[in-house]
Amino acid sequence: MCSHARGDLIRSSPARSFPDIAGDIVGIQTYTYDPVTQTGIFHLDNAPHLLSLGPSIKDMVEMLPNHDGTLTQLLEMKLDRNGRLIKSPANTFEIRGTVVIGEKTYQGLLLKGTPTAFGAINPDDSSSKNSEVFDLNMKITDGALKDAFGNEAYLRIKPQAGSSFDGRFTIDFTSEKPLTNLRASRTGMPAAVPEPSALIIFLTFGAGVVAYRMRRRYANRASRRSADDSTIVVPTDIRSL
Repeated sequence: MCSHARGDLIRSSPARSFPDIAGDIVGIQTYTYDPVTQTGIFHLDNAPHLLSLGPSIKDMVEMLPNHDGTLTQLLEMKLDRNGRLIKSPANTFEIRGTVVIGEKTYQGLLLKGTPTAFGAINPDDSSSKNSEVFDLNMKITDGALKDAFGNEAYLRIKPQAGSSFDGRFTIDFTSEKPLTNLRASRTGMPAAVPEPSALIIFLTFGAGVVAYRMRRRYANRASRRSADDSTIVVPTDIRSL
């Protein structure tokens, strides 16, 4: 078992490091406790959407679904009644999707890892709503982006809505829209680099979607013009609109 007790974050004020994968558009976090074994399963399922290679907006790369529509970040851990990580085959983490960096495309299983330590901070009744934070260290074992992240990574989870966590790991709890950041575990990175706000991340993601649709639309129009020059009528592809 890990030594981190309930209420202790692994990193109370983490400095940023890169690469950094952010996700918070959709998702859910659940915890299911079994009173017989006095253990629980912590589960996270959301869709990462931005890969930051550096501190500026120009370093952000949009993450896209695979050909089958898969764009997921999944985490599952087994905890004891005090919220401490238990060594178990159930402890897994993976990211699947597609990302294009420069002229190279990475797709399929982007990262796979095993959690090695878990921390949590209890929500304070006197503080603002949804004040809880979870974090964990993990060993990266596989994936197309493994070389970029190295052997170790750090994941921070901050629920944004609908949380029922009250600091106890002896009852079930859930939360919605968990804001996540997965970072390479590197030292010596500047702590003064500000975190990107959820609004900036959302707007950047939205701009990427708009740009992608515009490129598809222009490509379709160019195809129709070329067909007209050859007196061939090409039906409109409604999927590009």
